[in-house]
Amino acid sequence: MKDLSVPLPVNKLYVSIIILCLFHGCGLIGFYTPYRDWFLSNTPLNLVLATALLFWNHQGLTVRMVAGTIGVFLVGFTAEVIGVATGDVFGEYYYGDAFGPKFLEVPWLIGMNWAALCFAAATVVNTWQKPFILKAAVAAAMPVSIDFLIEQVCEKFDFWYWQGHAAPLQNYISWYVFSFLFVLVLMPLLRNSQNRLAPYFLLVQFFFFLFLNLVELFYVR
Repeated sequence: MKDLSVPLPVNKLYVSIIILCLFHGCGLIGFYTPYRDWFLSNTPLNLVLATALLFWNHQGLTVRMVAGTIGVFLVGFTAEVIGVATGDVFGEYYYGDAFGPKFLEVPWLIGMNWAALCFAAATVVNTWQKPFILKAAVAAAMPVSIDFLIEQVCEKFDFWYWQGHAAPLQNYISWYVFSFLFVLVLMPLLRNSQNRLAPYFLLVQFFFFLFLNLVELFYVR
């Protein structure tokens, strides 16, 4: 088995962090320039790039890990399709155009977003010396915290739209339940691997949407 105690090359990790910060920083600024529509149209590129960097930095990646991640993608995407069609999973909502091409009214990238967030969260908590269920409970809260921030600005950036213009409690409960189930699957698969970019991947997204919330709250009139 590959020796996972050997850290990733420093340059590889640093370059990835710089790219994440650069793209998210440019997006944050670009959303408030005359080129807003162009930056919004490139949201899919940003998501794909961030996910690619996450997997590029993963040590010890196996076929089982990839298969588990694809499973999360498929289940997450299916839950979104059912949710949009019925309103019974997350509440009554529909997607805008910011996330690119759709299938059955759901952008393909949403499934990838589920997979990437849960993959990163599971990787982070796997390094902790805590009980398995406790780690899963904390890991599930990570995607939900990011989703909470996105929900406050989702309509302003054409991400998705809620009936009543606010996410219901049902949305957060469902997000937590699905995230919890996903990390329960991913954590054992990712146990013998390492990803030093994972915490930065989550933090950059968290602070990106936190700053968007602050700008919208205090500076946008």
